Amino acid sequence: MKTMFAAIMMGAAALVPAPVQAGAVLQASSARPEADRLVAVMLADAAMMDVAGRAFTYGMEQQLANDPATQKLYAANPGMKEHVAGQVRTEFLKVMKAELPALRGDVSQLIQADMTAPEITDARTFLESATGRKMAAQMYRSIGDKPDQSQEQMQQAAMASLMRSLTPEDYPALLAFGGSPAAQKLQALNPKITAASQVWSSRLIAANEARMKTLAAQSAAEFLKGKK
Repeated sequence: MKTMFAAIMMGAAALVPAPVQAGAVLQASSARPEADRLVAVMLADAAMMDVAGRAFTYGMEQQLANDPATQKLYAANPGMKEHVAGQVRTEFLKVMKAELPALRGDVSQLIQADMTAPEITDARTFLESATGRKMAAQMYRSIGDKPDQSQEQMQQAAMASLMRSLTPEDYPALLAFGGSPAAQKLQALNPKITAASQVWSSRLIAANEARMKTLAAQSAAEFLKGKK
Protein backbone atom coordinates (compact mmCIF):
# COMPACT_ATOMS: atom_id res chain seq x y z
CA MET A 1 0.00 0.00 0.00
CA LYS A 2 2.84 2.41 0.81
CA THR A 3 4.33 2.10 -2.67
CA MET A 4 0.90 2.40 -4.25
CA PHE A 5 0.36 5.94 -2.97
CA ALA A 6 3.86 7.01 -3.91
CA ALA A 7 3.69 5.55 -7.39
CA ILE A 8 0.40 7.26 -8.19
CA MET A 9 2.30 10.52 -8.23
CA MET A 10 4.74 9.40 -10.91
CA GLY A 11 2.33 9.21 -13.83
CA ALA A 12 2.46 12.81 -14.96
CA ALA A 13 6.21 12.66 -15.62
CA ALA A 14 6.70 9.02 -16.54
CA LEU A 15 7.56 9.79 -20.17
CA VAL A 16 9.89 12.74 -19.80
CA PRO A 17 13.49 11.69 -19.02
CA ALA A 18 15.12 14.88 -20.36
CA PRO A 19 17.15 16.99 -17.88
CA VAL A 20 15.51 19.97 -16.24
CA GLN A 21 15.97 23.30 -17.99
CA ALA A 22 16.77 26.54 -16.22
CA GLY A 23 13.95 29.02 -15.77
CA ALA A 24 12.71 31.67 -13.43
CA VAL A 25 10.36 30.40 -10.73
CA LEU A 26 7.54 32.64 -9.56
CA GLN A 27 6.80 33.18 -5.92
CA ALA A 28 4.59 30.43 -4.50
CA SER A 29 1.71 32.84 -3.94
CA SER A 30 1.65 33.67 -7.66
CA ALA A 31 1.79 30.07 -8.85
CA ARG A 32 -0.56 28.59 -6.27
CA PRO A 33 -3.87 28.79 -8.19
CA GLU A 34 -2.39 27.04 -11.21
CA ALA A 35 -0.57 24.48 -9.04
CA ASP A 36 -3.79 23.62 -7.21
CA ARG A 37 -5.58 23.15 -10.54
CA LEU A 38 -2.80 20.91 -11.86
CA VAL A 39 -2.82 18.73 -8.75
CA ALA A 40 -6.61 18.46 -8.94
CA VAL A 41 -6.16 16.92 -12.39
CA MET A 42 -3.25 14.68 -11.34
CA LEU A 43 -5.09 13.44 -8.25
CA ALA A 44 -8.72 13.58 -9.30
CA ASP A 45 -11.12 11.83 -6.94
CA ALA A 46 -12.51 9.46 -9.58
CA ALA A 47 -9.09 8.26 -10.73
CA MET A 48 -7.73 7.90 -7.21
CA MET A 49 -10.75 6.01 -5.96
CA ASP A 50 -10.63 3.66 -8.94
CA VAL A 51 -6.95 2.83 -8.58
CA ALA A 52 -7.23 2.53 -4.81
CA GLY A 53 -10.20 0.16 -5.09
CA ARG A 54 -8.40 -2.13 -7.51
CA ALA A 55 -5.21 -1.96 -5.47
CA PHE A 56 -7.19 -2.88 -2.36
CA THR A 57 -8.63 -5.95 -4.08
CA TYR A 58 -5.17 -7.01 -5.23
CA GLY A 59 -3.68 -6.49 -1.78
CA MET A 60 -6.42 -8.48 -0.09
CA GLU A 61 -5.90 -11.40 -2.46
CA GLN A 62 -2.16 -11.32 -1.79
CA GLN A 63 -2.71 -11.37 1.96
CA LEU A 64 -5.22 -14.15 1.68
CA ALA A 65 -2.79 -16.26 -0.36
CA ASN A 66 -0.48 -16.29 2.66
CA ASP A 67 -3.18 -16.97 5.24
CA PRO A 68 -4.37 -20.62 5.05
CA ALA A 69 -6.56 -20.27 8.13
CA THR A 70 -8.58 -17.43 6.65
CA GLN A 71 -8.76 -19.23 3.31
CA LYS A 72 -10.29 -22.20 5.09
CA LEU A 73 -12.75 -19.99 6.98
CA TYR A 74 -13.89 -18.28 3.79
CA ALA A 75 -14.20 -21.60 1.96
CA ALA A 76 -16.44 -22.94 4.71
CA ASN A 77 -18.62 -19.82 4.64
CA PRO A 78 -19.58 -18.78 1.10
CA GLY A 79 -20.17 -15.07 0.83
CA MET A 80 -18.10 -14.20 3.89
CA LYS A 81 -15.10 -13.00 1.91
CA GLU A 82 -17.22 -10.64 -0.17
CA HIS A 83 -18.97 -9.34 2.96
CA VAL A 84 -15.73 -8.55 4.78
CA ALA A 85 -14.01 -7.13 1.72
CA GLY A 86 -16.98 -4.92 0.90
CA GLN A 87 -17.16 -3.33 4.32
CA VAL A 88 -13.41 -2.80 4.69
CA ARG A 89 -13.04 -1.48 1.13
CA THR A 90 -15.82 1.04 1.67
CA GLU A 91 -14.19 2.35 4.82
CA PHE A 92 -10.72 2.34 3.27
CA LEU A 93 -11.90 4.44 0.32
CA LYS A 94 -13.78 6.78 2.63
CA VAL A 95 -10.64 7.40 4.68
CA MET A 96 -8.45 7.84 1.63
CA LYS A 97 -10.82 10.33 0.02
CA ALA A 98 -10.92 12.36 3.23
CA GLU A 99 -7.11 12.50 3.34
CA LEU A 100 -6.55 13.37 -0.32
CA PRO A 101 -6.73 17.15 0.24
CA ALA A 102 -3.67 16.91 2.50
CA LEU A 103 -1.71 15.07 -0.19
CA ARG A 104 -2.83 17.54 -2.82
CA GLY A 105 -1.67 20.39 -0.63
CA ASP A 106 1.76 18.84 -0.13
CA VAL A 107 2.25 18.22 -3.85
CA SER A 108 0.95 21.66 -4.78
CA GLN A 109 3.56 23.30 -2.56
CA LEU A 110 6.34 21.35 -4.25
CA ILE A 111 5.10 22.33 -7.69
CA GLN A 112 4.76 25.99 -6.72
CA ALA A 113 8.35 26.07 -5.48
CA ASP A 114 9.93 24.67 -8.65
CA MET A 115 7.68 25.60 -11.58
CA THR A 116 6.45 28.83 -13.09
CA ALA A 117 2.74 29.48 -13.52
CA PRO A 118 2.98 29.12 -17.34
CA GLU A 119 4.80 25.79 -16.97
CA ILE A 120 2.14 24.56 -14.58
CA THR A 121 -0.57 25.61 -17.02
CA ASP A 122 1.20 23.77 -19.84
CA ALA A 123 1.34 20.59 -17.76
CA ARG A 124 -2.33 20.82 -16.86
CA THR A 125 -3.31 21.48 -20.47
CA PHE A 126 -1.49 18.33 -21.58
CA LEU A 127 -2.92 16.16 -18.82
CA GLU A 128 -6.43 17.34 -19.70
CA SER A 129 -5.92 16.48 -23.38
CA ALA A 130 -7.00 13.16 -24.89
CA THR A 131 -3.38 11.98 -25.02
CA GLY A 132 -2.69 13.12 -21.46
CA ARG A 133 -5.77 11.36 -20.14
CA LYS A 134 -4.71 8.20 -21.96
CA MET A 135 -1.25 8.38 -20.40
CA ALA A 136 -2.65 8.88 -16.91
CA ALA A 137 -5.15 6.05 -17.33
CA GLN A 138 -2.39 3.62 -18.31
CA MET A 139 -0.30 4.63 -15.31
CA TYR A 140 -3.19 4.26 -12.90
CA ARG A 141 -4.09 0.89 -14.37
CA SER A 142 -0.54 -0.37 -13.90
CA ILE A 143 -0.56 0.80 -10.29
CA GLY A 144 -3.95 -0.63 -9.40
CA ASP A 145 -3.41 -3.97 -11.10
CA LYS A 146 -0.19 -4.70 -9.22
CA PRO A 147 0.61 -2.10 -6.54
CA ASP A 148 3.46 -4.09 -4.99
CA GLN A 149 5.69 -3.53 -8.01
CA SER A 150 8.59 -1.16 -7.71
CA GLN A 151 8.03 2.31 -9.08
CA GLU A 152 10.39 1.52 -11.94
CA GLN A 153 8.41 -1.61 -12.79
CA MET A 154 5.14 0.32 -12.70
CA GLN A 155 6.51 2.96 -15.03
CA GLN A 156 7.85 0.33 -17.42
CA ALA A 157 4.51 -1.49 -17.44
CA ALA A 158 2.63 1.77 -17.95
CA MET A 159 4.98 2.79 -20.76
CA ALA A 160 4.57 -0.54 -22.56
CA SER A 161 0.80 -0.38 -22.22
CA LEU A 162 0.72 3.24 -23.34
CA MET A 163 2.85 2.59 -26.42
CA ARG A 164 0.46 -0.17 -27.47
CA SER A 165 -2.49 2.16 -27.15
CA LEU A 166 -1.06 5.19 -28.95
CA THR A 167 -2.46 6.26 -32.29
CA PRO A 168 -0.77 8.54 -34.86
CA GLU A 169 -2.83 11.43 -33.50
CA ASP A 170 -1.19 11.08 -30.07
CA TYR A 171 2.43 11.48 -31.09
CA PRO A 172 2.55 15.23 -31.84
CA ALA A 173 1.08 16.12 -28.43
CA LEU A 174 3.20 13.57 -26.60
CA LEU A 175 6.46 14.64 -28.25
CA ALA A 176 5.71 18.34 -27.83
CA PHE A 177 4.99 17.97 -24.15
CA GLY A 178 7.89 15.58 -23.55
CA GLY A 179 10.36 18.19 -24.74
CA SER A 180 8.80 21.10 -22.90
CA PRO A 181 10.16 22.82 -19.78
CA ALA A 182 6.95 21.83 -17.98
CA ALA A 183 7.55 18.12 -18.53
CA GLN A 184 11.19 18.41 -17.61
CA LYS A 185 10.37 20.24 -14.40
CA LEU A 186 7.86 17.55 -13.44
CA GLN A 187 10.46 14.88 -14.09
CA ALA A 188 12.96 16.67 -11.87
CA LEU A 189 10.29 16.98 -9.16
CA ASN A 190 9.62 13.24 -9.04
CA PRO A 191 11.96 12.43 -6.10
CA LYS A 192 10.42 15.18 -3.96
CA ILE A 193 6.88 14.19 -4.89
CA THR A 194 7.64 10.56 -4.16
CA ALA A 195 9.08 11.40 -0.76
CA ALA A 196 6.08 13.56 0.13
CA SER A 197 3.61 10.90 -0.93
CA GLN A 198 5.45 8.26 1.08
CA VAL A 199 5.25 10.41 4.19
CA TRP A 200 1.54 10.96 3.56
CA SER A 201 0.79 7.29 2.97
CA SER A 202 2.81 6.17 5.99
CA ARG A 203 0.86 8.61 8.14
CA LEU A 204 -2.44 7.37 6.70
CA ILE A 205 -1.53 3.74 7.29
CA ALA A 206 -0.28 4.33 10.83
CA ALA A 207 -3.49 6.14 11.72
CA ASN A 208 -5.89 3.60 10.22
CA GLU A 209 -4.31 0.14 9.93
CA ALA A 210 -5.42 -1.08 13.37
CA ARG A 211 -8.96 0.18 12.79
CA MET A 212 -9.15 -1.60 9.43
CA LYS A 213 -8.06 -4.87 11.01
CA THR A 214 -10.65 -4.45 13.75
CA LEU A 215 -13.33 -3.71 11.17
CA ALA A 216 -12.39 -6.86 9.23
CA ALA A 217 -12.70 -8.97 12.39
CA GLN A 218 -16.03 -7.36 13.29
CA SER A 219 -17.37 -7.89 9.78
CA ALA A 220 -16.41 -11.56 9.89
CA ALA A 221 -18.10 -12.00 13.27
CA GLU A 222 -21.18 -10.17 12.01
CA PHE A 223 -21.40 -12.48 9.02
CA LEU A 224 -21.11 -15.63 11.14
CA LYS A 225 -23.69 -14.32 13.62
CA GLY A 226 -26.11 -13.69 10.77
CA LYS A 227 -25.86 -17.34 9.70
CA LYS A 228 -27.13 -18.64 13.03
